[in-house]
Amino acid sequence: MDLVVKAGTLVAIIALGYLVKRLGWLRGEDFRVLSTIALRITLPCALIVSFDSFEITPSLLWLSVFAFVVVCGGQVVTWIVERRRGPGAQAFGVLNVSSFNIGLFVIPYLGVFLGPQAVVIASMFDVGNALATAGVGYAWGLGLAAEQRASLLKFCRTLLRSPVFLTYLTLLVLGLLGLHLPGPVISFATTVGAANTFIAMFMIGVGLEIVLDRRSYLVALRFLATRYAVVAVAALLLWCVIPFSPAEKVVLTAVLVAPLAAMASGFTDEAGLDVAVSTFMTTITVLVAIVAMPALLITLG
Repeated sequence: MDLVVKAGTLVAIIALGYLVKRLGWLRGEDFRVLSTIALRITLPCALIVSFDSFEITPSLLWLSVFAFVVVCGGQVVTWIVERRRGPGAQAFGVLNVSSFNIGLFVIPYLGVFLGPQAVVIASMFDVGNALATAGVGYAWGLGLAAEQRASLLKFCRTLLRSPVFLTYLTLLVLGLLGLHLPGPVISFATTVGAANTFIAMFMIGVGLEIVLDRRSYLVALRFLATRYAVVAVAALLLWCVIPFSPAEKVVLTAVLVAPLAAMASGFTDEAGLDVAVSTFMTTITVLVAIVAMPALLITLG
């Protein structure tokens, strides 16, 4: 029951954001303000608090490597699939197809079903997921959207403009060195980061358009089909090829059906692409995960 309430709360916050926009209290253009607050302030603070609560060991980094390969693999696949539709479609796919919402969605589920060790596994997956999404995907997607000629220097410059990527990279290094941030910093980050779940989900609701034109529905369906095809292949490789422990495989399988990362819509807006389709896709993946994740955990666990 607790699981259903937590999942329902996230959906309710998205619905609240949509309702507020429909009432005229906020406009669709306000999505950009909310995404700036989430991506540059509340999410980095939430990450600081999360990383302070568990120990990173070198052996766990293989989970991060797996996530990095899955996310980057999805970006490459959608880049190839959308090649004939041009750089705009490729950029949208790179930003929206293969990220995973771990902190806001997966961890509450795992805490209820499998306990603290499962949370650590998911958190280490999230390290690779974030480095690939807020790092490689962010830089690559924005470069494609701007139709810039491929350049390692431009790629690195864009990469270093991502606060989420820089936060993850810094926290990863500190974690591997066994260092912790001072208590006052953690206290400040705890207060600010507590707002992240609400702002991220509310932001999706403000950007959400339920009634789209037929073409937009077909575009969303096409990208979602690519996403779940990549997820299916990753799950197959996980169980048949990759030598993780059975417990790790169960957790990672559940993680693979997680919703799109909330930051994907913010990155889409920053790239000047279709936010309505992005937020619609995010909402659909939330609804799919509400059903698929507990079903997988009950079946496999």
